[in-house]
Amino acid sequence: MVEAAIKWFKQANYDLTMAERNIEIEGYAVSAFLAHQAVEKLLKGILIVRGLPVPRTHQIEVLVSELDLKRSFKERIVELSEDYTQTRYPDAAVGFSFDEYTEEVAREKIALAKEVFDAFEDVYQPLLEESDDESDERSVD
Repeated sequence: MVEAAIKWFKQANYDLTMAERNIEIEGYAVSAFLAHQAVEKLLKGILIVRGLPVPRTHQIEVLVSELDLKRSFKERIVELSEDYTQTRYPDAAVGFSFDEYTEEVAREKIALAKEVFDAFEDVYQPLLEESDDESDERSVD
């Protein structure tokens, strides 16, 4: 169970890093999409750690509904949901298309993702550190 959560957390961290790096090449829609992906994967890892079922969904609102969070925070997190579809499908964008994502919008999405990561840092960070320690021990052997 913990191993599965660690995989989700590592992928979530990677996606967040890639979201930040896409800003540098003006891939603003990709940054927003990856911010969504990072949060989705982080939340799935949190559900695993808490022993809750992980729905097969990309809808952040479904994932946060399983967690005991303040309603106002849940509402903010759900703001990322629109980016899953709007950044990838030209016929799905309601009011926003990929070319309307600006650096400012992308940075806002990443900042929101980081806020979610910060809120759960006490859950995922110790597991990642423990995983890194175990990897270091195996590489020494």
